[in-house]
Amino acid sequence: MEFKTWLDQTKTDEPTLEIFIMKLESYFSDSGFNGSEFERKVSIGVQKIDAEVDELLKIESDAESE
Repeated sequence: MEFKTWLDQTKTDEPTLEIFIMKLESYFSDSGFNGSEFERKVSIGVQKIDAEVDELLKIESDAESE
């Protein structure tokens, strides 16, 4: 069974994984897995989450305490 066929069959057999598999499919081609692009996208996502957390943790001045 080819990998693409296996992914399609897994989406059918396990509908709860369909969205996850659809997100990963773009990193697979006939030549294999594009690990560097996957790592780059994961790194961008982690940086974005880190920036959001940093923003949420900033101390804001309270209008009542001034």
